[in-house]
Amino acid sequence: MTALFKTTLLTLALGMPALASAQNWPAKPVRVLVGLAAGGGVDLVARIFTTKLAEALGQPFIVENRLGGGSTVAIETTAKAAPDGYSLLFSPNGAMVMNPTIYRNLSYVPLRDLTPISLAVTFPLVVSINANLPVKSVSDLVAWLKANRGKANCAGTSQTFQMAISLLTSRTGTECTFIQYKGNNETAQALMTGDVHFALVDTGPIFPAIKSGKVRGIAVTTPTRDVTFTDIPTVIEAGFPELEMRFWMGLFAPAKIPSAIARRLESEMLRIVKLPDVVQQLHSRQVAPSGLGSEEFGKFIAAEISRWDAIRKAANIPQIDQ
Repeated sequence: MTALFKTTLLTLALGMPALASAQNWPAKPVRVLVGLAAGGGVDLVARIFTTKLAEALGQPFIVENRLGGGSTVAIETTAKAAPDGYSLLFSPNGAMVMNPTIYRNLSYVPLRDLTPISLAVTFPLVVSINANLPVKSVSDLVAWLKANRGKANCAGTSQTFQMAISLLTSRTGTECTFIQYKGNNETAQALMTGDVHFALVDTGPIFPAIKSGKVRGIAVTTPTRDVTFTDIPTVIEAGFPELEMRFWMGLFAPAKIPSAIARRLESEMLRIVKLPDVVQQLHSRQVAPSGLGSEEFGKFIAAEISRWDAIRKAANIPQIDQ
C-alpha cells in the first residue's frame, strides 16, 4: 500500500463522520438566535422563515432571543457554537454592516466568523417628518434644515440610524441634533408628538404613524417604490440618488458549517421566500422578499461594509470602543 493511497484512505475516513452528519441533518431541533426582543420586527420576520424551515425539514426551528450589545451577544454565541447546523442566526444589517464600521474593537468579523446563508428580506427607511413641519419633499427638508441650522433635531434607535442620518446631512450640507430612542416605535411616537422634527425609520414602526396623518413620509431610501408606501417617492425620484440605502435581514451560520448543510439551508430559504403565503406575510410586515443566495449575499455584505465605512469617514464620525 503506497503512502499516497494510505493518505487518501485516511482523508476519506476522517471526512466520513462529517458527511454522514450532514446527510442526517437535522436530527434534532435547531436553535435560531435573534439579537433583538421578541415581538419586534426582526423577531417576527425570523419566525415566518423558521416556521417554514421546520415544516420542510421535519425538526423544530426554535427562535431564541439573545439580547445584549446591539446583537453582539447573539452573534458571538453563534460564531462560537459548534458548526453542525444546530445553531443559526437571523440578523439585520446593523450588526453585520454598521457595527464593524462604528466599533474599532468589535469582538467578531462577520465574514470571518459566520457563513452568510441567504439574504431574506430588504426594506427602505422612510424619511419621516412631523406633520406640522412645512416640509413636503426632501428638497423642502434640506431647505428647512439650512434655514434652521442649530435648531433642528432628528432621531433614531442606534448608531445605525445615526449613520443613516449622517449620510443625509453630510451629502446635503445640513445638520441636526441626534436623539437616540430605545426603539423605532418610540422614535415614531416622538415624531407624532413633535418632540423631534424628522427621522429615518423602519417601514413597520412608522406605518401606523403615517396612516394616522401625524407623520408625513416624504421619501423611501430604496431604488424603487415600496409596496407598502406606493404613493411615497424614492430618494432617486426626489433628486437625491446618493441617499439610496437598503436595510435587510438574513440568515447566518457558524463559519465552518459543512457545505452540504449550508447548501440545504440556502436552497430552502430561496424556495421559502417565493411562497405566496410567505410573500403575503412579509408584505404585511412592510418588508420585501429578497432571496439572495450565499455567495452573492457575502459579496453584498462586503460591499456594504466598505460603503458605510467610507460614509463614516466622510461624515467625520469617529470610531468608538464597543
